Amino acid sequence: MKKYTKLPMLMLMVCIGWVASGCSSIAQSRWEGRDAQEAINLFGRPDRMKKQTGSSGEVLVVMTWYKTSNWTTTEAAGTSMAHTGNGMVYTEHYERVGHSSDCKLEATVNKAKKIVLFRIEDGRILHGKCTNVPYVPGYIPPGF
Repeated sequence: MKKYTKLPMLMLMVCIGWVASGCSSIAQSRWEGRDAQEAINLFGRPDRMKKQTGSSGEVLVVMTWYKTSNWTTTEAAGTSMAHTGNGMVYTEHYERVGHSSDCKLEATVNKAKKIVLFRIEDGRILHGKCTNVPYVPGYIPPGF
């Protein structure tokens, strides 16, 4: 029986990994090989640039942008109960809550001015950190 449960568990873990890394992987795959000017056109002038030596000794430039992300959600704000003629009325209250976070985007560019690595938040998956930041060419924010 144990033999038959290992495969579904492995498949489940692989699926969770794909979902967790989805946005970051999509952005990375869409940027790698593109011209650095495209990133500058979308994100504006980099907030920071630094030289870096690649694994094979080539000179690379890491362009970094810091973006602020703002969004609102509807969240539960509480409940109330009131007596009526023959019973109770239970009411849930909701309110719009504003959120914001900072997001770091990095593009590593080679001498031919092509992006060889694109990372969001140093490659970490942080829920909501880059919400509504247009980090992929052709990105359409939610709600549009």
